[in-house]
Amino acid sequence: MLNLQIADRSGDALDISGCIEVQEWQTPDGARVARGLRANGSYLMEWPNLATYRFDADRQSVIAYPAPGASADDIWDAYRRSVLPLALQVRGWEALHASAIVTAGGLVAFCARSQTGKSTIAFGLRRRGFPQWCDDGLVFRPDAPPLASPLPFEARLRPESRTLFGYGTPTGAAYLGNTLGEQHFTEPLPIRSICLLSRTVDAPPDTRTEVRSVPPADAFTALLTHALEFDPTDDVRRTRMMRNYLDLAAAVPVVELRFVPNRARFDSLLDTVTSALDLTLPEDLRAAGR
Repeated sequence: MLNLQIADRSGDALDISGCIEVQEWQTPDGARVARGLRANGSYLMEWPNLATYRFDADRQSVIAYPAPGASADDIWDAYRRSVLPLALQVRGWEALHASAIVTAGGLVAFCARSQTGKSTIAFGLRRRGFPQWCDDGLVFRPDAPPLASPLPFEARLRPESRTLFGYGTPTGAAYLGNTLGEQHFTEPLPIRSICLLSRTVDAPPDTRTEVRSVPPADAFTALLTHALEFDPTDDVRRTRMMRNYLDLAAAVPVVELRFVPNRARFDSLLDTVTSALDLTLPEDLRAAGR
């Protein structure tokens, strides 16, 4: 797996003048978060006022060139959450914007737009005994079955979610270095199922949660909206990505879960998720009586 190295702040700044911009990541309101660049076989992610990250298809490290005054915590956090999955995508893996838990038989991933509740639901199931696999990015190889790779992570919940769970809820960015953080697994695991989350708006708060199976053709289209891609101008890599997601949609059951956000009924929502997805604890946890 890749490691991060932070360049000496006293050294020369990274010259990106000859790079070609291939991607831009934005907030929902259109503000730039980061941009992706390519030059002479290298790939770069430039985060304004934070760092520029450089990686290659065959190098085992990512190098961060910090911006003046940038926080080391923030440099590491952006690396784990965004740069590392995309660096692996460049190297042939695929990466989904998803949270995931470990169950008997493999992983269950939750995909959704930002602020829908995927991290909150995954953490809620973690509180019920299901180990968490990732918080924001699921990296997998299109094997048979598709296998996900364990990456370093630390759960980061928004303030409203932290108040839902109360005291002791993690806030994120609390560790440094190339360590595993909250990741307890070291070997790949199969992806058992994928749950697409969406909120029902303008409905009574006691509206029942809707669950439906998604046919593979529709699942393929839906999964692509959550796929992380570094360079959409690379036609060869994009063709391979499309094929990999077709294989994923054909191999893994996908369900859609539509719910009304209601803090008072959050436990009921977790009950529905557990029942609809037939979630059971991993064998080793059940044997331990957890």
